[in-house]
Amino acid sequence: MLRLVALCLIVLATPLGAQSYPEPADLTPAERAALRAEIRDRVFLTAQTAQTTAAGRALAQAAVRAAAGGGALAALLRSRQDGADRLDRLVADLAVAGQGSGANAEAEVRRLEREVRDQRAALAQMDARLTDEFPDFRELTDPQPLTVDEVQAALDPDEALLLTLTDDEFTYLWAVSKTAADWTRAPLPDSDVNDRIRSLRAQLSGDDGTRAGVAINAPRRRGQGFDRGTAHGLYAQVFQPLEHVFRDAAHVIAVVDGPWTSLPLSVLITDPPAGDDADPEALRQTGWLIKRHALTTLPSVSALKVLRRARDAAPADPAARRPFVGFGDPVLGYRLAALDGSEVPVPDDAVVTRGVYEDVREVADLAPLPNTARELRRLAATMGADEGALYLGPGATETAVKEADLGGVDVIAFATHGLLADGLPGLSEPALVFTPPAAPTTEDDALLTASEAAQLKLSARLVILSACDTAGSDGTPGAEGLSGLARAFIYAGARAILVSHWPVDDFAASVLTTGMLDRMTGDDPRRRAEALQASMLDLLQDRSEDRFAHPRLWAPFVVVGEGGDDRAR
Repeated sequence: MLRLVALCLIVLATPLGAQSYPEPADLTPAERAALRAEIRDRVFLTAQTAQTTAAGRALAQAAVRAAAGGGALAALLRSRQDGADRLDRLVADLAVAGQGSGANAEAEVRRLEREVRDQRAALAQMDARLTDEFPDFRELTDPQPLTVDEVQAALDPDEALLLTLTDDEFTYLWAVSKTAADWTRAPLPDSDVNDRIRSLRAQLSGDDGTRAGVAINAPRRRGQGFDRGTAHGLYAQVFQPLEHVFRDAAHVIAVVDGPWTSLPLSVLITDPPAGDDADPEALRQTGWLIKRHALTTLPSVSALKVLRRARDAAPADPAARRPFVGFGDPVLGYRLAALDGSEVPVPDDAVVTRGVYEDVREVADLAPLPNTARELRRLAATMGADEGALYLGPGATETAVKEADLGGVDVIAFATHGLLADGLPGLSEPALVFTPPAAPTTEDDALLTASEAAQLKLSARLVILSACDTAGSDGTPGAEGLSGLARAFIYAGARAILVSHWPVDDFAASVLTTGMLDRMTGDDPRRRAEALQASMLDLLQDRSEDRFAHPRLWAPFVVVGEGGDDRAR
């Protein structure tokens, strides 16, 4: 598929006037411009098909349910989504079973083939019902790529959308604003982008590149720099040629692929950097992309249309909804070991991140997170919720999450450790950590895995995953973005989620999340992405500690989903 796209892109893959390209010699300037626009639009559609992801499908389906509201349509859409997910698992199981031999393997193949047929038939029946009873929503259950015109119709006046596509020779970029569109290509193969982003990620992760946080007693690192030259080079080669399209956009929506999925665009640099890369003041004065634009991540272009349709749907009765529920501050580590119930203080010079370190063996051995209770209480106060909305300490259990009625809650926050798929021996998928039960069971083993999170029934305006590595399955450039906990909460029904790309400093996480929610709900409420932008810039400019100037502290979080208003502008 990527090779097909590349062949199409060669025709007209640089901005008008940048260099010569093949075209009929007898065309007038107006005809040439029209031809270029037609090819741009066609390949824009093809590129979207090439980068379809599971997260994109999940977000689209969740947005459709939000637009449907309650009742029979919403229930049918959820059933269809669950059925499609089950079909994917059955097909995967069938592929594995087909590699076996012997009578038992053949019997298993026949059983799975029957289940696949039955599941496909059930989906066909649901599709027929959607077509007959809800024709307006049938189109959105399987969203198609959007044309440039459709993207422009969905954008607000001060928004722009960026779409990347990388292959083994080039990196392509499309930029679409309300009134303009263009595309370009850079001679940057995915291997080159991968190497550069991997280098930057090593300077952003809490432990120089591995997929874990920092142990509670690890010494604080001082004077770490950030390779601003590489960050500026990526921006200059790929994004700067299309600044004429998105430069004036207050809110930029990014749909990125391949290695780009593991790096928040906020750490790209728009102007040549000055000063030393390790100098806090030089870092504060740097032209970070986040200074120009509030940024939102979408896993697919088509998700924009369904998200905007969902925001224009009739809102639920506000009186029937609750403002906030928070889970966090699990009883872990030294707190769990203290027989007298007292907490062991965290050393002043310890660096605490919401992740795990490589030698962890049991959930109970994870370090406590001293700022999570304060963070959740402040979030609750901002939303006008009382202590009854909080599940802290011994109450922060996996059972509490599964039994809570979260369907009518506007903002849900989880402030705890996030584990990658290999964060504990035998853990096969990402998970959030909760207070361990006295006797672990299949329902409560202190780990809410991604598959369990996907079964929650949500309709939240925002889910805050104030933990480590919640943006993807791992930090490897090129891995499918948003494939772990993020996809699970999108699937469960969140309109937007706040997720992190690397182990998050405990104090910084508290400042960023509370600052964002303050700005979303104040006297002059801001859009989700703008609220996060302001919170990030406040931390960047905080001179109380030099370390706050480093992007590892202020740039881990991204908004995924609807980063704009809940109503059209």
